[in-house]
Amino acid sequence: MRKTYVGIALSIGIALFITIPVYAVALPVQQVRKQIQEERKEIIQERIATLSGVNAWVRTRAALIKATVLGKGTNSFTVKGDNGKEYTVAFDGSTQWRRKFWGKSDFAEMSVNDVLNIHGKWTSEEMTEIQARLIRNISIQKRYGVFFGTVKSLSSGGWVMSTIKRHDQTVAVSGSTRFINRTGAWITQGAVLVGHRVRVRGLWDSINSTITEVTEVKDFDLPARPTATPKS
Repeated sequence: MRKTYVGIALSIGIALFITIPVYAVALPVQQVRKQIQEERKEIIQERIATLSGVNAWVRTRAALIKATVLGKGTNSFTVKGDNGKEYTVAFDGSTQWRRKFWGKSDFAEMSVNDVLNIHGKWTSEEMTEIQARLIRNISIQKRYGVFFGTVKSLSSGGWVMSTIKRHDQTVAVSGSTRFINRTGAWITQGAVLVGHRVRVRGLWDSINSTITEVTEVKDFDLPARPTATPKS
């Protein structure tokens, strides 16, 4: 009988030894699961908030491609988009103005019927008003460069010269234009004659076929080259 009691006691002891650690471990696991669930909720909420912010930011971004200028104001102007809708575009000191070839431009250089690419942000819920950050006037096709040609006709303010790839170009010189011959010596504007081959540095307008703001002209036919005397 005594052995029976001893066996029962041992069985109870073993059962308690096994059960107590399991309960002790089970409680922390439940807490960990709860913490994980809470952290997941926080992460989801953060992602939702971030996505909402991104969507709001995307909705405020404005871009008009090939919009036509309808009218000019003081600090704003109106354009018609390629969808036929009219928009009001505001600008300030931080707005960047560029020509087609990315040269610097400004509001004064813009004209009615010019075609623009406009980037900025919407300032109205109807998405008809824009605060511009970058305005690129693709109608002003001007760039500084070096151009070669042959003088075709003269005028008091310059000449018309024929070029190989750009056809005839009207060159406008000024008092600040530097004239040199092929050796680099200074010459006057009057020394440039019809038929002379010249190099012009200035601002090219591809729409109007003009070269303005000319800084330098080089005449390759000056000084005159000596001609060989035929033998008698």
